[in-house]
Amino acid sequence: MTYTVLICDDDEDVCDDWVGTVRRVAPEEHYKVLSAPSNKDVQYAAKELFARQGAVLDQRQRANSECLFDKANILILDYDLLHVDKDNARHTGESLARLARTFSKAEAVVVYNQFREAHFDLSLRGHLSSHADLNLQEDLLGTPGLWTDPPWDGFRPWHWQTLRGAVDTQRARRAWVREHMEEPIVDALGMEHDDAMRLSDAAFGFIAADAKDWQGLKRRTFSDFIRGPANGMCTPTLLESDPDAACRFAGARIGKWLELRVLGPQDVLVDLPHLVQFYPFLLGEDMMELKAWNAVVSGKDEPRLDIPEACWFRPRGVLSRPAVWAQRFEQDAGIRKARGTFDFSSSPPFVFLEDMSTFAPLDTAKQFRAGHNTASDHRFARCVDDRSYAPQRRLAFAG
Repeated sequence: MTYTVLICDDDEDVCDDWVGTVRRVAPEEHYKVLSAPSNKDVQYAAKELFARQGAVLDQRQRANSECLFDKANILILDYDLLHVDKDNARHTGESLARLARTFSKAEAVVVYNQFREAHFDLSLRGHLSSHADLNLQEDLLGTPGLWTDPPWDGFRPWHWQTLRGAVDTQRARRAWVREHMEEPIVDALGMEHDDAMRLSDAAFGFIAADAKDWQGLKRRTFSDFIRGPANGMCTPTLLESDPDAACRFAGARIGKWLELRVLGPQDVLVDLPHLVQFYPFLLGEDMMELKAWNAVVSGKDEPRLDIPEACWFRPRGVLSRPAVWAQRFEQDAGIRKARGTFDFSSSPPFVFLEDMSTFAPLDTAKQFRAGHNTASDHRFARCVDDRSYAPQRRLAFAG
């Protein structure tokens, strides 16, 4: 399948340059890369999205006109792309991403140049406040690992998802929300009490800010989340006025929360590379082979790892990568026995590089401290010379 990529920048020459850059690395069989025809087309599309939002806010019926963003599977926006609403108020590319996420048919949304501190954020916390699926600096648009499947070579942050993979994930999340709309979110996730008790306060509050305990969290449904006053873009009438928009919104927001605040710390959910780093005995006889460790990165070796069935995160396609529930894995009798008898000093000195999405020998890596405030915060990176890393203190205080 070929996905349409639309790049929008208020400097049309710059936009054309980025299209050329992306075309050189994005496989033609997977991507059709286009620039916005003109700034007028972008402005018209923005006004159409504002009109769609206004109809929801005013609780009135409106026949939508197809706009530029509806034709894009992957929408890439410059943060400095200024546009105006009906009151001539100025808005940034982030505002447009927020509108496009809810009120257009665009599936994956990228905003570049919104956060310029570094190419790689050593806190690993990401930007949950942004409605883009991915925020990056413009000179990363031409990174092959953003567009192609593993194995990767060179700088390629692990938290990225390939953009065609992001489209598929958003489709799965939208269908998942629609199917479970009136069910508790934690039930649809398969999250149990002991899983939830590992959530940070911020992660808990994102779903149910007014909940006082597990029972309060457990009652929060997808429709409750959509109608929540903290969501801003959504109103109590969105679900009734435009169910598809409501599902797009909730799927994207809850999905990003899952990636950044539930999977990101690696102590509620754990993905396969980190699981293998914590429990190298899972690789069995292949443990001494670096290629065996790297075979896990793609997630294609899931059946080969001896992981108890009850530990897997099961909603299909909702996460960007396979993962297990950490506390269930740790408490499994077979895993506890294997851990107790395994000589961890026999494990080879391989570590997972968060900035390269690969395992490598320890002596080629730098340790840093992520910003989740958990026991899993000690991570590793290659720290390549042509990319910037910040905050630098996270490298200094890793030990």
